[in-house]
Amino acid sequence: MGDEEFDLLKEDLQWNGSPLVQMNRNEAKYLAAVQSYLNGSPIMDDKEFDVLKATLKTEESKFAVSTEPKCYIDTGICTVTMEDDNFRNNLLYLPVGGILSLVWLGISFEIIEPFIRINPILLIALGFPGIYSVTKTVTDGFIFPNNKIVYGPCPSCEAENRIYFGDILTVEGFKDVAEVKCPNCKTFFTVQRNTLRASTVPK
Repeated sequence: MGDEEFDLLKEDLQWNGSPLVQMNRNEAKYLAAVQSYLNGSPIMDDKEFDVLKATLKTEESKFAVSTEPKCYIDTGICTVTMEDDNFRNNLLYLPVGGILSLVWLGISFEIIEPFIRINPILLIALGFPGIYSVTKTVTDGFIFPNNKIVYGPCPSCEAENRIYFGDILTVEGFKDVAEVKCPNCKTFFTVQRNTLRASTVPK
């Protein structure tokens, strides 16, 4: 579009209270990097881009963190930023934690019960530091190495998707980039582990 058309669009956005009209230096640099990448001539490498986006995410910039899908008309690529699924990620520690808690209670009752009666809740509290440490070591080191669960809408149809990064026992999973197929619209898209940026695969 021409300068006059751009100025008119910007003025309309200002009147409508859009928070995306004013940009700082990092936001302008980020948009330029995204546009150049989509045009096939990136102006920075992936590591520099990840650092820039992490900075904008820390600043809670609306440009780097968008939970609503956006599509680019010139390329047809749709993008969205996913989120960490902390609830389900914590559930990964439940099996080992539950087993260790029962073992701790059983051993404690066998050793302490003949001498003094102690509330089971107090026993769990006493053993929590050790249980937590062993649970995290076993889960992260052997059962679910490098685990990370993220969720968010499909960049194409907005249906919610969940992606697991990491291995399960000896079965290798996604590492730095996950390429998945949306079960709703059957569109393939990729998700970056570091930035949580999801984008449809160019056709």
